[in-house]
Amino acid sequence: MSKHSTIAKELFTKGYNCSQSVVLAFCDEIGLDSETALKISSSFGGGMGRLREVCGAVSGMFIVAGMLDGYSNPLDRVAKTEHYRLIQSLAMNFKDENRSIICRELLGLSVDRQSHIPEERNEEYYKKRPCAELVEHAAKILDEYIQNRKLEEKIMMKIAVASEKEMVTEHFGHCEGFMIFDTENNQIVKSETIANPGHKPGFLPNFLADHGVNVIISGGMGGGAVEIFNERNIEVIVGAKGNAKAAVEAYLEGSLKSTGSVCHEHQHHDECGE
Repeated sequence: MSKHSTIAKELFTKGYNCSQSVVLAFCDEIGLDSETALKISSSFGGGMGRLREVCGAVSGMFIVAGMLDGYSNPLDRVAKTEHYRLIQSLAMNFKDENRSIICRELLGLSVDRQSHIPEERNEEYYKKRPCAELVEHAAKILDEYIQNRKLEEKIMMKIAVASEKEMVTEHFGHCEGFMIFDTENNQIVKSETIANPGHKPGFLPNFLADHGVNVIISGGMGGGAVEIFNERNIEVIVGAKGNAKAAVEAYLEGSLKSTGSVCHEHQHHDECGE
């Protein structure tokens, strides 16, 4: 039993509908406040407003998946295709275990129109309905997906090095540019250099984060920049020297460790990101 599946099942037994139970359980992963999560998922309970169509737990899975890896550009066919592949994969995982993703089939109900009035939640209700277990299973599928997703993120990384003429520079904000290395399975597969866009305090950490950087390597760095990188979940390695590519290879091998070196020289106060 996974962490979120336990929470989702408990939420259902407290009276939340099947979809709400799944989405609310994953608020920590998708960055939604509880009230927004509950309102977004409220219409999907009972197989979409008690219509007994797609199971609310399954719809909850889809909502969480959309928040994690949905697409926003209507012209991006690749992203749309990949997201639909993900949704169908989640649905099949649920169906393989439960034989269906349709509420009425899961509950053994007829196709007659259902009342819009929800049943009273009592001991008898929980005895005759498999909904708590279905909610639990949907959350377990999501937990497995998220775990695999995090493993893939560790395997594929984008590492930036504050550099000058392919060498690690001492001052992060004062560098000539950033060498960006794409890595897969601890191997460099691609590299490019982007020019330093400027020395505005606090700008560079967000600039690199927006470029998808996971790790930043530099000789030194101001405390303000370090804080922003930490807020953006980007690993900071300072105290590095020598060739930029060699520094990345050392990091991938596990031999390059941060020394905690922070720039204190007055003339580089702004350039280092403070």
